[in-house]
Amino acid sequence: MDWETANEKLRKYCLLSFRNATLVERYVRDFRLDELIQPLDCDQAMSVSSDLLRTVNPLEVKPFPPRLDDLARLHYLILTRRVLNVLEFGSGYSTVIMASAMTLLRRKFGVWASSHLRVQEPFMVYSVEEDQRFAIITRSRLGTLLDDYAKVFRSSVSIIELNHRFATVYDWIPNVSPDFIYLDGPSQFASTETVHGFSLDVSCRMPMAADIIRIEFFLEPGTMILVDGRTANARFLRSNFRQNWSYEHDQIGDVHFFELDEQPLGEFNKRKLELRST
Repeated sequence: MDWETANEKLRKYCLLSFRNATLVERYVRDFRLDELIQPLDCDQAMSVSSDLLRTVNPLEVKPFPPRLDDLARLHYLILTRRVLNVLEFGSGYSTVIMASAMTLLRRKFGVWASSHLRVQEPFMVYSVEEDQRFAIITRSRLGTLLDDYAKVFRSSVSIIELNHRFATVYDWIPNVSPDFIYLDGPSQFASTETVHGFSLDVSCRMPMAADIIRIEFFLEPGTMILVDGRTANARFLRSNFRQNWSYEHDQIGDVHFFELDEQPLGEFNKRKLELRST
């Protein structure tokens, strides 16, 4: 599909479209997303030594099945916002769908972005995953066609105290400057640490990631954060951010939207913002 065809299809949708099952199914057909989310034999991932693993649930051995509304919404946002770099916390079908969107953007805007913007590698997805098995599965789903559009990394997770509040952070994250962040990990089971008697790897806890707070002042105006579910985590972010962020909670879609609403930092930042209206 070329960019002109994709852009014409995008005009039939808006963010509210992804609350409607019929429109979600039509979007999936329009962009052939169903071809990207076929079941995959997970045996190779299950063979990884258990010493290296952290899983989203101690009883889970397979990734969660795809939610078409979430995936279609992500694909739509990447394309309509002309996203340059995604930082994704928690890999999965979402990684594949966003990488697919990046193929359209890079073909249309790649040469221009490389020469006019200050970005390491335009139109890439960088995903960090707590579980080695799921990282392997995601890489397998990307295959050779999408491998140049997404990189999946594995990192352990630690509990920290941020402003005297417990939270988790990945021990390592990709050294990139994202203009879109998708927060869907880690789970509360990612760390078995106990700090002052407090631990997260019990069923009564909830995810509480603080990675974005630590990099907040390195994010450029216009950066969007999409939080998948994780309402307590979204409230935690909102309470600890120091800059001006617009915020919206789509209760029907069970997602939270943040956008950094500050004046542009300079010419390169302005060009990024102008790209969205191209």
